[in-house]
Parts: sequence; C-alpha cells; structure tokens
Amino acid sequence: MSSSDRIRWAGVWVLGLLALSCSQSGGYEPRVHRLVPGWGLTTAPVSGVIEGENFLSLPTQQMGGEDAVTMDSDFEVYLGSRALDDVTWTDTHTLKVQIPEGLAPGWYPLTVVTPLGGRVELPQAYYASDRPLASLTAQGFVERPRLWPDQETHLVLTVHNPGSTRALGVRALLRPVEAGGVELLSAPEPEPLDVEAGGYASFSWKLAARAKGTVHFALELQGREEITGQALQATPSQPLQVDVRARPSSTLFVSPQVVNVNQPFSLTLRVTNDSDVRLREVKPLVPSVEGVSVALPPAPLPDHVDLEPQESRDFVWIALATTAGEGIFKVGATSTDALTGDVVPLVEATSPPFTVLRRGVLEVRFSQLPTSVRVGEVFVVEVSVVNTGQSEVRSVALDGAGLTQGSQGCWVWLVSGPTPGAVDLPGAQRTVFRAQLQASQPGSCTFRVGARGLDATDGLSVVASPVTSVAVPVTW
Repeated sequence: MSSSDRIRWAGVWVLGLLALSCSQSGGYEPRVHRLVPGWGLTTAPVSGVIEGENFLSLPTQQMGGEDAVTMDSDFEVYLGSRALDDVTWTDTHTLKVQIPEGLAPGWYPLTVVTPLGGRVELPQAYYASDRPLASLTAQGFVERPRLWPDQETHLVLTVHNPGSTRALGVRALLRPVEAGGVELLSAPEPEPLDVEAGGYASFSWKLAARAKGTVHFALELQGREEITGQALQATPSQPLQVDVRARPSSTLFVSPQVVNVNQPFSLTLRVTNDSDVRLREVKPLVPSVEGVSVALPPAPLPDHVDLEPQESRDFVWIALATTAGEGIFKVGATSTDALTGDVVPLVEATSPPFTVLRRGVLEVRFSQLPTSVRVGEVFVVEVSVVNTGQSEVRSVALDGAGLTQGSQGCWVWLVSGPTPGAVDLPGAQRTVFRAQLQASQPGSCTFRVGARGLDATDGLSVVASPVTSVAVPVTW
C-alpha cells in the first residue's frame, strides 16, 4: 500500500470513530417508535415503514477521489432472527422496508442496527398472520329522511367486522355537520360494543324534527384489534342527512266576533301549504267550542281540497250560537303528503274569543202621570224605556201617537216633546221620555204608547209592545 493510500484510509478510520462516538452520546442514540403496518398476512410481501429518531448515516471523508465525503446509510433490520434484505434510508426518522412473505404466524421483535454501530430493539413490533385480522366497515341509513315538524325518525349505523379476530370497544360517534331543525333525543355516543370475527353490530339514534332545514350528519367508528391493539376506524360510504319540511299552517277566525243568540255567523279555517310538496285530501276535523253552545253543520264548504305548494284555501262553517257568553273555537285538519303518502296532521288552530249577546229587548212603562188635571192645564207625562237585553238598541224612540190620543170624550194637545227624540240604549240601561200636554175639555183620559229601535249587533228592529196608562180625570 502506498503512503497516500495509508493516509486516506487512516482519515476514513478516524472520521468513522468520531461519528460513532458522537452518535452514541449527547442524546443522539437511535430510537424506534413503531413499524407501520403493525401486522400483515404471511401470504404476500408487505411494504412497511419504521418510524423513529436519530437514524443517522455515517459520513466518510475521502482522501483523493471524485467525492470528498460519502454517506454510509446501510442499516440492518431484523424481524426476529430474519434479516430484511430490502431496507432504504429516507431520513433521520424513517426507514422503508419490505417484509417478506412466508413468515411463521406470530409476534416478531424488530431490531435496527445503524451504520454507526448503534443497535435498538422493539419487542412485539410486527404480527404475522395467516388470516386477515379485524377491520371495520360501516353502513348507515335514516329510516325516514324527510320529516314534518314534530315527527321522529331513527338513524341506524350497521357495523361489520370481516376479519378473523374481534374488534374490541367499538365506539360510534355522531355529530351534526351543520345547524338545522333536528333534535337528537338519544345519547350522541352509545355504549361501546365488541364485534366478533365475521360479525355484525348496530348503533341507533333517535331524532326529532323541530324546524325547517336540512341537517347533515358525520358518523365515525373507532375500535381496536384484539391481538395487536391496532386502532380501527371506519365511516359510512354514503352521506347521511335529514330534511325537515315546513308544516302546513292554519288560521281560524270568526266573523263577526260579536253576535246575538241565534244570529248566524261564519267560522273560517284558512289552511296554507307552506311546504314544497303537494298536499292531498286536506280535510278539517270537527271543530270544538268552549264557553257557549253553538250549532254547526256537519261539514264545512268545501269539505276537502288538494293544495299545491304555497297555496291557501278557506273552509267555512255557518254557525248559530244558542246561548250567551264568550267562547272560542278550536279545529285541526289532516292531509296526505303527495310525495310519501304519509298522513300530515296540522297543528290545531284556535280562534280569537267571540261574544254572544242576548238581543236587545225594550220594555215601556209610564213613570209619571198626574192624578187629575183641569181643562187648559199643562201637565207632564213621563215614559220610561228599559233595554232588558245585552245588545245595544240604537235610535230608541217612542212608538205611535198615543200620548196625544185621549180616550172618548177627552181631547189632549201636545205642548212640547217628547224629549229626547231618540237615544241609543245599551243593555240593562233605561231612559225617560218626557212630554208636556194640555187637556181641552173635561173627561177621562188614558194614554197608550210603545217604543222601537234597531239592535246594534244584528241590525234588526226591536219593538216594545204598547202599554196603556191608568185613567186621568179632566175637570173644569
């Protein structure tokens, strides 16, 4: 060997010793975290990655030659006593390996020897199996993916383990991806299950529709393989969502809201199809009434309709109240979803309060008469009119000319009045009409008078039966 060759090899030997010394001290010892995958079938080669730290190659200073420094990255890797032929250094954290086929089933430790002479072992790093180990597949579905508010459905996730070992502690996680009108009525994470080799399991969640909207759900399965403890995961292949449609709405009103006993009035149910599907056979139920007695026909007009999206129709009953008081109506309706054929009930509608009054009734009596009068004397007659009903009577006035028609042989002239000429008379109120008269000859006079007006509620005439006064003697 020439002197130049001896110098070159001496330099290589010194650099190698220095690199080896540095790598084995000062926190640069090689470490192995794991071999991925942690298991494989014995029937075919398996490509793997060793993850760790300080996978350092050996730099060599060349004395002469084309390359001043070369890197020795020849790592030795063993599974048990079996040396792996195909090992590739990627970086200080990664080695790529090829695990050969034909290994005996069972656990294997992993040994890595670095170019610097470092040696590190990882027990039970790889499991060779002659059969597939546990894995998970997931299939989810929604029993009723289209709902009306207040309807319920179930979301079901079916799990399959096609492997030959058990999947332990399988957990199903459910979460909504975006806000919407669906409420989760059951726990978002059911109790974990073990899934036997080749077996099935299922998880279920109860959902309730609350408001219009579309809710997308994300589902995920998590578990671990029985032998290796390897984490298992799966998600359904298809997206899962629930669509909540707007419920048809209804409004109930009475017209007029103040009526008399036995006065006809209308009860109207207006139904609006707020949804985006056609509704068939929209049909009101029998109305109920509280507070008063009301006679209703057996069915409204019309008795049923089909409603297109965003269309409204009215159902009308002609009612007749038979007792006085304050009441309310309530009525629901049913329809059929033209898309699914499901029955769609409408929320029961309540009317505003309505009032039923007893009709106005007028009663007349003479409240002031003289016991006797003289010929030519001016005297006062007062007539009291009472409304004994509840409805106001308008334009109440005395009826007839009885105040100026004396009995046979008696002549009476109207001096002034009667006043007032007409008055509106609320229920349970009274008014007094006053007139001044003068007798023109002696005799015995009686007076006969009635009253009339218009009921303010139904607009019909109210007539008080005439009454006759006692006789008033007229003398000279």
